Amino acid sequence: MRQRFGRCHRHALTVAVTLIACSLFMPASRVSAANLQPAGINLGGTSFYDGFGRNTGGFTYLTYFQWAMAHSINGDNGEPQPYFNDPRINVFLWLNQLAYTVPDAVFAETAHVGINFVLPIIYFDSSFAPPPPFPGVQLTDNDIGVGDLTFGPFVQFRPLLSGGRPVFSHRFEVNVIAPIGKFDPDKDINQSSNFTSLVPYWAATVVPFPRFELSVRLHYLYNFKTHRPALGRLYSNEVPPAIKSAQAGQAAWINFATSYEVLDHFHLGANGYYFHQINLDLWEMQDGSSNPGTQFADTGKARILAIGPGLMWSVGDHEKLFANFYVQTTVHNGPQANVLNLRWVHGFP
Repeated sequence: MRQRFGRCHRHALTVAVTLIACSLFMPASRVSAANLQPAGINLGGTSFYDGFGRNTGGFTYLTYFQWAMAHSINGDNGEPQPYFNDPRINVFLWLNQLAYTVPDAVFAETAHVGINFVLPIIYFDSSFAPPPPFPGVQLTDNDIGVGDLTFGPFVQFRPLLSGGRPVFSHRFEVNVIAPIGKFDPDKDINQSSNFTSLVPYWAATVVPFPRFELSVRLHYLYNFKTHRPALGRLYSNEVPPAIKSAQAGQAAWINFATSYEVLDHFHLGANGYYFHQINLDLWEMQDGSSNPGTQFADTGKARILAIGPGLMWSVGDHEKLFANFYVQTTVHNGPQANVLNLRWVHGFP
C-alpha cells in the first residue's frame, strides 16, 4: 500500500497560487470596508498532501475551477457594513498552471528544482440592491478577463522513509505575482491588483500513520507600491485624489489540512486557512503626507478564518482530483464568502 502511495503522489505537484473571492480586498468608495491586499494569493487553493510533489523530470499540468459567493462586506469589527444593501459578489475562476521539474537531482540527490507558471481567467458577477438604506453603495466590477501571472522557482525534496513508507515530504518556493491582468481604476473589483507582490512559502506533509496525513503551507506576502490604485467612483470625479502611491501591508497566512484514506485511492478530510495582515496599508499623497487609508475607506487590517470539508481521489499514477469547500467563519475588512474549489492534477510521463 505504501508503494502505491509513493506512485500516486510523486506527480501531484500542488504548488499553485490562485485567486478566490475571499482575497478581493478592493478599495471602492469612502464608505466601503476596503484595503489593498492583492487578489492573486492562495487561500485554500491547495490542501491534502501539499508537501508531496514530483520527483522525476517533466511537466505537470493543473487546472482549477472555483466558485466563490460573498453575501456581505465586513468592516474592522468583523460585522457587515451597513452601507451596502444586499451585496452579492460571485467570482468564477478557471486557473491554469504548468510546472516543469528538472530531471537531475540536487543537494546530494535529495531534491529536484523546477519552475511553475499560473494564469487565471476570472469572471465577476456582482449586484447590489438600490437604496434604501442610505447611501446604498453599489460597487462596479470588471466583468471577465485574464488575471495576474504568478511564477517562480521551487525546490521539491524527496520523501523521508520509515519502515519502507514515506512519512514526511516538503517543498520551498518563491513566487512573484506580476500585474499583467485586466485592470481599470474606475472599477471597484478588478482581475488585477496593479502591483507586484512577492510570495515565498513552505509546504510540508507528515504521515504519522498509514492512510492518515497532516499538511500545512506557510506563506509570507510582501507587496510593492502602485501609482494607480483601484478607487472606483473616486477616480470618476472631475478631480481625482492627489495620490502619489499606495502600498498594501505585509501579511502572513497558513493553509492547513488533514485527511484519511477511507477507501483505496479515496481520501476524506477537513481543510482551512487563516490570513492575517501584519501592518496597515500605506497611502502617500502628492503633498508629502501619508495615511493608513482611512481617507479612502481602508478601515484596518484584513483577517480571515475559513474551514470546511474536502476529498481527494487518486484516479491513477498520473491523475488526481480534489474537491474542497470553505466557509469563512471570520472576516475583517473584506467580503465574507463561501468557496467551492475543484482541482485536477495531470502529470505527463
